[in-house]
Amino acid sequence: MPKRLHRSAALATLIVTLTLGATAANDEIKASRRTGIVRAVDRVAPTVVSINTFHYKEYPKYRDPFFDYFFESPSMVRERVPGIGSGFVIREDGYVLTNSHVVENAREISVTFPDGKKFDITDVANDVLVNREKDLAVLRIDIDGLEVPEFGDSDSIIIGEWAIAIGNPFGLTIRDPNPTVTVGVISAGGRDFRPLEDGRTYRGMIQTDASINPGNSGGPLVNSVGQVIGINAFIFEQSTGSQGIGFAIPINNAIEVADQLIDGGSPEFWTGVVIQNLNRRKARALGLATTSGALILTVNEASPSQKAGLTPGDVIVQVNGFTVRSADEVVEAFREGRVGAAYDLMVLRSRTLFRTRLVLERDPQS
Repeated sequence: MPKRLHRSAALATLIVTLTLGATAANDEIKASRRTGIVRAVDRVAPTVVSINTFHYKEYPKYRDPFFDYFFESPSMVRERVPGIGSGFVIREDGYVLTNSHVVENAREISVTFPDGKKFDITDVANDVLVNREKDLAVLRIDIDGLEVPEFGDSDSIIIGEWAIAIGNPFGLTIRDPNPTVTVGVISAGGRDFRPLEDGRTYRGMIQTDASINPGNSGGPLVNSVGQVIGINAFIFEQSTGSQGIGFAIPINNAIEVADQLIDGGSPEFWTGVVIQNLNRRKARALGLATTSGALILTVNEASPSQKAGLTPGDVIVQVNGFTVRSADEVVEAFREGRVGAAYDLMVLRSRTLFRTRLVLERDPQS
C-alpha cells in the first residue's frame, strides 16, 4: 500500500510538472510573438488614418471627329473620380499630416480613424493646408484630444535598421478600417529626387524596401521602437513595374513644413519653370561650351518665369550673384523663398549672357 501511494504521488508530481512546463512554454511562445515590431505598430497604428477623396473631371460627351466638326460646343460629362491615401495625427487638436498629391484637386475629403470614426472636411479651402513643392499637406478636422505618435530624429536613422510602413492601401473598399503594415529595412538616406512630371522637389529622402503601395502614401514610416521617422511618399517604378524600393520624406523636414503651414506661414510660391541638369550632349546641342548651370525645359504661361523673360533652352548660371552648377543648386537657392521675394538671375541664351529679375508669386494650385 505505501508503494502504491508513493507511485501515485510521483505520478501526480510528474503531471503537475509537465502541466507547469507546458504553461511556461506557452507563455514563452506568446511572449516571443510580441516582438519589437508588434509593439511599435501597437503604439502608432491608432494614430494612422485613411483619407478618401473625390475630384471632378470633365470631358466632351461626344468624341467623334465628325460630330465635333458640326458642333463647336459638345455637351460635357462631369465624372466624380475617387482617390485614396493615408495620413497620421501630428497634433492632438485635430491636425493630420499627409502628402499633397493625396489631396490634390480634391473637392471632397474624408478622414477615417481605425476605430471607425469618420470626419468630413467641408471647407477644403481653409482646412487643407498645402505645400505642393514639398509634397506635404495638413488636414484640419474638428476634434480635440487625439493621440499623437512619438516622432523620432530622422537625422539619426541607421542603415539596416527595421522600417515599418503603415497605411491604408484599400481606403474604404474593405470594411475593416485598421491600417496595413509592411516591414523592411532602411536602405539608404539622403536621396535627392526631382520628378519632372509634377515639378515636386524631394530632397534627403529615406529609402526603404518596406512595401509602399499607392494607398499608403501619406502614412508614417516607423522605426522598431515606435517612433515616426518619415512620411511615405512614393515608390520607384520602371516600365517593368515596382522595383520594391520606396521613399519617405524625413519627419524632421515634414514637421518643420507642417508647423509653418499651421502657424500661418507665407503662402506657397511658384516660379512656373521646370529645370534639369545640363550634360555634355545637351550643351553640345545648344552650342554651349559648359555643362555648368540649370537648363530650362518648360515655362508655364503667365508664370513669374515667363514674366521674367525666361524661355525653354535658357540656362540659369547665377542666382542672386552666386554661381549655380546644377538644377539642385538652383532649387536650393529658392528653398527659403517667399511670395513677393525677388531673385536676380544671370541667364545664358545662345552664348549670350543677360540679367533678369524673377519675382515669386503665390502658387495658383496652393
